[in-house]
Order: sequence, then C-alpha cells, then structure tokens
Amino acid sequence: MLTRFQLLVAGCLSLLLACGGTAKQVVTPSKDLSSAKPANPSETVAPTPRTGTLANSTDAGPTVVDLDTIRIQVVRKGPGGETEMTSVATTDLFNQAVDANKNGDGNRAIGLFRQLVTEFPESQFAALALFNIAAIHDARSDLDATLATLNELNEKYPESRKSVEGHLYIVALLTERDRYVEALAAVDNLLVRKNLSYTDQVEGYARKGYIQIELNQLEAADVTLLQAITAWKQIPKLDDPYFIAMAFYYRADILHRKFAALPVRLPDSQLRKDLDAKEALASEAYDRWKQALGFRQAYWATASGYQMSQIFVEFWKATVTAPFPSAMSTAAREAYVKEVHARVREHLEKALDGHQMNVELAAAYGVETLWSKASKDRAAEILAILGGEDRGTFVQPAK
Repeated sequence: MLTRFQLLVAGCLSLLLACGGTAKQVVTPSKDLSSAKPANPSETVAPTPRTGTLANSTDAGPTVVDLDTIRIQVVRKGPGGETEMTSVATTDLFNQAVDANKNGDGNRAIGLFRQLVTEFPESQFAALALFNIAAIHDARSDLDATLATLNELNEKYPESRKSVEGHLYIVALLTERDRYVEALAAVDNLLVRKNLSYTDQVEGYARKGYIQIELNQLEAADVTLLQAITAWKQIPKLDDPYFIAMAFYYRADILHRKFAALPVRLPDSQLRKDLDAKEALASEAYDRWKQALGFRQAYWATASGYQMSQIFVEFWKATVTAPFPSAMSTAAREAYVKEVHARVREHLEKALDGHQMNVELAAAYGVETLWSKASKDRAAEILAILGGEDRGTFVQPAK
C-alpha cells in the first residue's frame, strides 16, 4: 500500500533535501490496477444507464399481462337504438403505448400513456406510464417536458417505486446539464423521503457529494460521501457497485483538488512544508482511489487507475518546477536541475507503467472508457518527456 511518494525537493546547503524521511516501499500503480481485473474476460461489469429509460412493466417481461383495471362501456351504434358492449383495459393501453414507441410513433405512445393516467389514475401502471412519458420526452431532448412529467409523477404518486426512480432521474438530468444549484435542491428533497432503500441512499448521497464538489463545497461533500458509504454498509449484497465506487472516487477527488490548489513557495523552509503537504494529500488520495478501484466497476476502476497513475506525474511536475533554492548561485543551477530530474525520474516511470496497465484493465473488462483513452494519451506524453530527458532536455524550475 502506497503511503509515501519519497519525492525530493530543493534545499539550501546540499542542493537537494529528501522530502518524506526514511525510505518506504512505493507500490507501482500497475500492481494495484492488476488487482481490479475481472477473474476472466467474461466477468465484466458494464455501466448501467444513469438516467431513465422506457420501462415496459414493473421491471419484468416485455409486455404487461396483469389485467389490472378494465372499464366496460355500453355504446349506442345507430339511430335504431342498437347497443354493444366495449371495454378499455389498462394493460391494453399500456402495451399499445409500448408498441407504438417501439415502432417510432412517440406521439401516439404519449397519448396512450396519458389516456391511461387520466382515465385510470388508480391503476398500478399509472406511475409507470408517467415515467415512460418522461423517458420519451428525454429521448427527444425536451428537458422542460421531461422535468414537468417527472415532477407530476412525484406529486401524484409519491409512494410509488417509479416516483423514487423519477426523483433520481430529475437529479441526474439537472446535474448532467450543470444546473448544480437546482440539482442540490432536488437531491435534498429526495433524501428526506421515507421510502428510500439503502441502495437509493447510496445513489442519492453519491450524486449529492458530486454536486457539492462542483459547487466547491468540498468539506460538506466529504461528509455527504461518507453518508453514502454508511448506507452502503447496511446493504447485505449490492448488485451494482456503480454509485458506491463513485462515492469513493470523489472522496479522492476532493483531496486531489486540494492538492492541485496548494502552491509551492519560497523561502526554502516554506518550500519543504508545501511539498510535504502536497505529498500527504497525494498519498491519501491515492489510497482512496485504490478503494474505488476495488469495486471492479469498469468505469470507476479505469477512472481511478488513471488518477492513481497521473498523480505521480503531477507530483513530479510540482517537484521539478519548484523554485530554485534562494541561496543557490546561477552557476550551480544546471547541475541542480539534472540531479533533481535523476532523483524523481522513477515517478514518471511508475506513471507510465500505471497508464499502460489502465489500458489493459479496460481491455480486460471488454470496454474502452474515456479514462482508458486518456491513459493512452498520457502514456505517450510521458514517453516523450523521458525521451527528452535522455537527450538532455529538462523541465525547468519556476522563475
């Protein structure tokens, strides 16, 4: 387990001061990433849809077969007074709507779903019909209509399972469009509902933590993400680890953002303090990404693998661009730069190994994520930097 980066920083008297004390074993990122591979290529974990999709029934089967509600009507056929009996069944309306949508007639599908809700508001399929109307609007990129329908679902059927899913759907839609203030209000309203499962709570708190991070509420976000972890610990078996892996990932992201914001400053005593502080944040963030990696969820595993590798590059850069020691002569600077680069080159090599392993990790899952693609790019950049150093080209300290 990685506990220290052993990075070296500048010093006034000996040109280099070791930052981090006694030497400790540094785990190469690829060794950690290999543990996240599925046991065999068939045991992949594909990301599930994060927002709503058209639902056919109560999560089972392609069509509704439960009779639910049937309305019988007597219809006069003509001036002679002949009549006939007709019936309208919720199952028929629902299945006709589903078939219409499958055949590309979204307007007819909406009309049939809406008829079901209007004429049979007590039907067990009414909430599901509203959810599907929202999904059709969403597929058309009509956000206002989607949100309006989901809010109607919440208002009319607050005890319905589909209402909970619709509420999570609202949070996702607002978040994806960077409407974070509205999304935070929506998720707060969600989390006070009494009919949430622990799985719902994990998703809700994970989403809220991310929203708070985007609003730069980092300390509050960490508390929220810990609530997601607490809820997860109450679940005997979690079928989909997506959101708990997300919670661990963003707890690391909080530290990463603090790491990135921390300056590296003179005088020399402050320089060492700043690099020590960066080292501590990077090390703790690494460990949290490693926890996210352990859930073996393809998207968050490759996201974590990318960050676990790239943090070595970021700390390498912080070290080699740290200002020259204030007492150092101009004549001594060239030798100093070469010595610093030689001492921290291993961190680039570790990052390269990690990024290459992250690409392999995605392949083991049978996917290619934006993170595995980014690892390919970063690996190429690191190779270019290493090649430049071999030719005597070095990144210089900040002026």
